[in-house]
Amino acid sequence: MNTIVNCKTSVVDLDGVAAKAAELGFRRASFSELKQGVAVAEELMATKIATPDAIAEMDRITGMTAWVTGDPVDGVFLSLPLSALGESAVRNGTYVPGSPDPRHLCAVGAPCSAFYIGVYAGRTREARKRVMTAAAVMRVDLFSAFPCFARGATEDGRRSMEGLGFRPVAGGLPDLYVQEALVPRAGEAA
Repeated sequence: MNTIVNCKTSVVDLDGVAAKAAELGFRRASFSELKQGVAVAEELMATKIATPDAIAEMDRITGMTAWVTGDPVDGVFLSLPLSALGESAVRNGTYVPGSPDPRHLCAVGAPCSAFYIGVYAGRTREARKRVMTAAAVMRVDLFSAFPCFARGATEDGRRSMEGLGFRPVAGGLPDLYVQEALVPRAGEAA
């Protein structure tokens, strides 16, 4: 079964995620495309992020981390489903974005507690538009029952997150933003 099952009975269907990503012009990255995506992100952010090898391992564990758009790649979106331990680690500042403890990631078929957006970056105006559309649509359509975390690595990133309803949160990683669950999980009261 190709799903990530939420500990409160909500389900994220990985095939559905891939189909929605494709509608928005994204595909799961091959290793070569992942290297291109990392280069795009590092160029735009003017900093190093996780290595392609580390991201490929995160993608192997989660089944849904590394997404790219364009040919050649001009946009990248890294989304990490988190276990309950991972959500706690993000909230208390012990999560290591570039090399997370595998127990912090929601493995395919394991209970999911939250999402961490590692990177979203586009080189061109059109790529940025695709990235932001994908971030917003996937958040609302697929992941609304989960808290979602991201870091404001750049002023543009902070502005875009605030525009999507994310708010700064204290006590976690530097520049941490969160958007709590938008809807109750199945079986929870509204």
